[in-house]
Amino acid sequence: MTEARWMSIGEFARAARLTVKALRYYDREGLLTPDRVDPGTGYRFYAPSQLATALRIGLLRRADVSVAAIRVFLSDPAQGSEVLAAERARIERDAARAARSFALVDSLGSAVDADLPVAVHHIDAATVLWRESCAAAETLDESASEAIGTLLAQARRYGLDGSASVVGRYPAALDGEVSFGVGLEIGAGARLDEAVEAQTVTLPGGVFAGVDFRGAPALLPVAYHVLFARLADDGVPVEGPVREYYLADPAVVGEDEMRTRVVHPVPEDYRPG
Repeated sequence: MTEARWMSIGEFARAARLTVKALRYYDREGLLTPDRVDPGTGYRFYAPSQLATALRIGLLRRADVSVAAIRVFLSDPAQGSEVLAAERARIERDAARAARSFALVDSLGSAVDADLPVAVHHIDAATVLWRESCAAAETLDESASEAIGTLLAQARRYGLDGSASVVGRYPAALDGEVSFGVGLEIGAGARLDEAVEAQTVTLPGGVFAGVDFRGAPALLPVAYHVLFARLADDGVPVEGPVREYYLADPAVVGEDEMRTRVVHPVPEDYRPG
């Protein structure tokens, strides 16, 4: 190849519909290195044959495919379809998360202004199919949702009633890595084999103060605030654990109409002030 066929970085950027800044970045990341660099000036020169690669990189970046995925895609075309499928799934998750965020912003005002009374609940001890897990505090909502999905799938395999009440148990304070559990209540007359029975626990009954909340799970801190503030005003220590009883199936009513009862144990003679 003669030097006359090389393209300066500016010419190459115009032909590839990329910026000079982007080309320099792709060079640093090892995605697209110049065909020649002048040892005296440091000027970068590209070959016309590199335009096809530049086009692929530009289109993939516009589709929000990560640099790491593009690097694998270019270095090992055999893994291309697998890499792009994984990136597609990631982008779909990000889009769903963004859509939820927009919905939360729209409903935030009404949730904060809602009048949420604190009530006393006498809860009986219950046998539940139980699943313990842990998660970073920042991802607890997503981790709990995944744990409940796994729990319900497990219940179906065991032939249990998947429409029974689902309960979650969480610490009162969220900091760092938190442990939590989710359970599906099992009726008193249910016959369980040893494998299933080994995965059950008994949630103790007692007296609880609670707040019923209607809305997306991400807005539940509103209910927690109301409940914890009431208990603090009444001199009840907020030590947890806290339970969440899911009173409606989000697959049926939709996430925005989800009904959740948040409860905290209180003394037997407790009455909200």
